[in-house]
Amino acid sequence: MYFSNQDIQLRRQKLASKWDSLLKPDEAVLVYSGEPLAKPGGLDQTYPFLPHPAYYWLTGRRREEEVILYNKNEGWLEFQKAIPAEEAVWEGARKDLLVSGPGYNLLELGSFLEKNKFSQIYKLGQVAGVAGKAFDLRTALDQTRRVKDSSEIKLIKHLAQIATYGYQKIQEAVHPGITEKEIQIVYEGEILRRGAHTVPYDTIIGSGTNSAILHALPTQKNVQENEFVLVDAGCDIYDYCVDITRMFPSSGKISSQHRALYQLVLKAHHECMAMSKPGVFWRDVHNHAAKVITEGLLQFGILKGNLSTLLEKEVVSVFFPHGLGHLVGLRVRDTGQEENVNPKTYFGARLRVDIELEENHLITVEPGCYFIQALLENPTIKSKYSDDIAWNEVEKWKHIGGVRMEDNILITREGNDNLTIGVPKSTEF
Repeated sequence: MYFSNQDIQLRRQKLASKWDSLLKPDEAVLVYSGEPLAKPGGLDQTYPFLPHPAYYWLTGRRREEEVILYNKNEGWLEFQKAIPAEEAVWEGARKDLLVSGPGYNLLELGSFLEKNKFSQIYKLGQVAGVAGKAFDLRTALDQTRRVKDSSEIKLIKHLAQIATYGYQKIQEAVHPGITEKEIQIVYEGEILRRGAHTVPYDTIIGSGTNSAILHALPTQKNVQENEFVLVDAGCDIYDYCVDITRMFPSSGKISSQHRALYQLVLKAHHECMAMSKPGVFWRDVHNHAAKVITEGLLQFGILKGNLSTLLEKEVVSVFFPHGLGHLVGLRVRDTGQEENVNPKTYFGARLRVDIELEENHLITVEPGCYFIQALLENPTIKSKYSDDIAWNEVEKWKHIGGVRMEDNILITREGNDNLTIGVPKSTEF
């Protein structure tokens, strides 16, 4: 168990203080853990069960078909399904079944609700169609969860250390001739040996031009001389995770173009890290990354014209098409920002979060610059930016693929703490 009853009670207290301002005394909230999803044609097989993160955060338990109830008068009450005797034969004793508050059989939930005659019941967790006051309650829950407590931070630091071992193995293993798939095996094998449960997302590995594929799945492609190898790989224990990207040169000799592109992204990364502190709006950090990359591409001769015009026309979106980062921690996208129902775009990218940073937010910083075939060969884009992009010059850079650099930072009172700083990172080639 990674969280004590004290951890759980403190989380509930923080959330209750917010929910109490939204709820009437005769209203209740139900948070559902969810149900297993059957595999198509799998008979009695189901996909591995993942509890809704809000439920797990509130209980520290990962069992399916559970509900936790909150009411201002009753407090927190937990409802569990009865455990069939034969389940222990197949699954053994489950330590995640411990009830951290007053516990009831799930079959009693209906009669409990009927007896208390709640005027409104709001359903959250693994449910669909959250609207009205339920939407406000979920927003309060998400905003509370975004602020990481000390036990969460401790676990994420542990995950970062495990991932560090994996990246160190990659650093030793990368050489011309190794396949992308073999690099994946090196990394995942090491983190599993070190205690990881799984990876939080499919490991991304792209060498050469494959490094320009944002979510490149590893292939049997052999790494060549004078190539970049982009590795975007995480580490997961009970849905808590880190999300890290690093670049590796395939050989000691790397071209000046590779070096220049890497240094440009590294500059954006350093400056955006320095900007990230409480009270700063994330969109401003993203916009700074876009500006730095625009300036660099202009210096390379890839962009042409006036800097202010290039920024106004958002030309950088062709080379930096994603947001600067996202909240991370409990799941790789953590809470997201579902309360932002009309998201805006900044330099062509729709940000996953458009928030003001607060102390103990945990967020990724991952600027990138890529030569993406699907964008560079798009007739609409070529026409739109015909006067802004030196297309002949672009041809000289396509072979590089792309560069991304990603760390996970905890926002602190004075600035931030890079929790993944120990993961190997080349400062120059």
